[in-house]
Amino acid sequence: MFCPEDARRDVLEEVPVFRPSEQEFCDTLKYIESIRLKAEPYGICRIIPPPSWKPPCLIKERSVWESSPFITQIQLFDKFPAQSVKSKTSEFDTSTNKRSSGMSFEQGVGSGYSMNPAEVECLEDSNVSKPGPEFTLKKFKKYADDFMKQYFSSKHKDVGHLVKYKQGEPSVESIWREYRQIVENPSGALEVLYGDYLDTATFGSGFPTASNPFEFCNYPSYVHSSWNLNYIPKLPGSLLSFESDKTSGVMVPQLRVGMCFSSLYWKVEEHHLYSLCYMHMGSPKVWHCVPWRYSFKFEALMKKYLPHLPVEQSKLHQGVIRRLSPIVLRSERIPVYRCIQHPREFVLVFPGAYHSAFDCGFNVVEAVNFAPLDWLPHGQNAVALYQAQGRKTSISFDKLLIGAAREAVKAQWELYLLRKNTVENLRWKVACGKNGILAETLKSRVKQESNRREPLCTTSQTKMKDKSFNAGGKRECSICYVDLYLSAAKCACSADRYSCLNHAKRLCSCPWTEKIFLYHYEISELNVLVEALEGKLSALYRWAAGDLNLGLRHYLPKENSRTEDNGKKERVYKDAGTSWTTADSIKAEIKARLQQSQYLSKQKSKEKTVSTPSLPSVTQHDTSLLIRGMMPETLSSSESMSSSSESEETVDTGHNDGGKECILSISSSRPPSHPKREVTLSELMTDISSKHGKASRPASKKQKRK
Repeated sequence: MFCPEDARRDVLEEVPVFRPSEQEFCDTLKYIESIRLKAEPYGICRIIPPPSWKPPCLIKERSVWESSPFITQIQLFDKFPAQSVKSKTSEFDTSTNKRSSGMSFEQGVGSGYSMNPAEVECLEDSNVSKPGPEFTLKKFKKYADDFMKQYFSSKHKDVGHLVKYKQGEPSVESIWREYRQIVENPSGALEVLYGDYLDTATFGSGFPTASNPFEFCNYPSYVHSSWNLNYIPKLPGSLLSFESDKTSGVMVPQLRVGMCFSSLYWKVEEHHLYSLCYMHMGSPKVWHCVPWRYSFKFEALMKKYLPHLPVEQSKLHQGVIRRLSPIVLRSERIPVYRCIQHPREFVLVFPGAYHSAFDCGFNVVEAVNFAPLDWLPHGQNAVALYQAQGRKTSISFDKLLIGAAREAVKAQWELYLLRKNTVENLRWKVACGKNGILAETLKSRVKQESNRREPLCTTSQTKMKDKSFNAGGKRECSICYVDLYLSAAKCACSADRYSCLNHAKRLCSCPWTEKIFLYHYEISELNVLVEALEGKLSALYRWAAGDLNLGLRHYLPKENSRTEDNGKKERVYKDAGTSWTTADSIKAEIKARLQQSQYLSKQKSKEKTVSTPSLPSVTQHDTSLLIRGMMPETLSSSESMSSSSESEETVDTGHNDGGKECILSISSSRPPSHPKREVTLSELMTDISSKHGKASRPASKKQKRK
């Protein structure tokens, strides 16, 4: 005879719990990065905010609590293994059925645990969610409390064991063991309700928002907190900040309302993103997690237990894998970790980790996705997986990747030339360099894109995308649904139908010569971007000046702006980057550097910054190094942007052991080729010095004669 209190204890290892200090809690992404190596092996962890962090629970303080209705979903726990697998309906002795607030349940006795593939398949077919009645939060809480009271105060059939609810609510361990019985050894029926995917943009968030004047005035510190789930996707350093498509569901926090036994089935986050979940109020939530490194083994086990599951259900585009006991997974040598979340606590789910959860009573949680830089390899793998499965994507990985790369180039420009050592710039700097995660991911993606374009495209069939291509939202391949941010194929026979390069032949039956290939960037341009991220100085200058329109004179103080050469106009590259900055522009750049150096030396004694290293003076020698890297490309408008012929110049703006920023070295593996129209550095410097009034040491008579 089974008794929940005497059930065998199959102990699951608990996940790490982190308690950041007040200072550590100030920067969300920085703190998550600091705990990643310790927490990621578990796939999930708990984060308990400092005691002083007590945001208001606005879903209860506002009219939302009593006046905002939501449609619930019904979870059916029926057709359990104790019944006939072939049975299509539940057969009970209705006289012994217990009812509470319209819910029915009958809990039977199990004699040891066993589950075979047929039983699990039966479980899969029946345990689906169906639309339920409409509730407000206030009414749903009463409904959930009544259910829990009656369930645990009722006498279980054939058990003879009574749980006295009036003696106090059951413990989390008691509810966990009871839930295991429902999943593993049930012989009755149970229905529970829950509210899921409640869009906070319409239903309301539990956190204060800047768009609400009352909340903005009364809770300013929580409105601007980096732990406010409404702003985490757009934080500096989160790649989702480059996603402008407001229709993407991953950008908006979602509320979930639960009651005792309501479950979140096994799933992995969309696009394998990070997930951060905060419990606003209510009873604990118990999480189970399988780390990412065991995801393939987990999926293989699902195929083993569900061999006849329809293909469309087994695909991850459902986002859900139905109930499978943690004990079953452990018996297959798949590690499962447990996490118990309480009110005012965060649960962090790492990319690619399979996780499930169930509620110990009424509660309200809010969750959102985000993507720090270390997510890039996971996101790239998810794109390949979705394309193979023919699954629609909700975000454009390529758009996020290019957006991050452009921001990183801007950060390196400001760090190296302007010495702006801001937190955001230093965060991007870590991802750069030849071994940086951003540079490596982009290099891999560009190589993949180049391989796809090379055998397909000819000059006569290629065009650059116009600005209206993505104006209506994210474009997808009409065959495999992959994102078309970097390239696409189309045909004149269908103006609004596109495909990826892999499926160009399947786009239509028209001849191959009728196909047109659209590019956002040329491969030569993308190679320049890769080299800029790796630290090549000439590539950094070319991308910053050409794509970002950055130049030192844009940052000069207003009082020095009169010294700019107003008569010279800068020509930036156009038509796929075939022409770059002219020699006149280089003169202006050198002049700007000298001017910047003089201004910094004057202001050095006045400026007071926190942890800002000393800045080396900009000399003509430094300028010559910059010119040496730029001169071959800038003086020849017909030269290609390809990186194969450029010198391997790199610049490292890293920190030494003392924490001071410095330029380490700039070396060239071979001398640059000479352009047709040769302009020497001395000519440029002489011209600048004569106009700027800051000429260097006068040349000797012998030098003049020469």
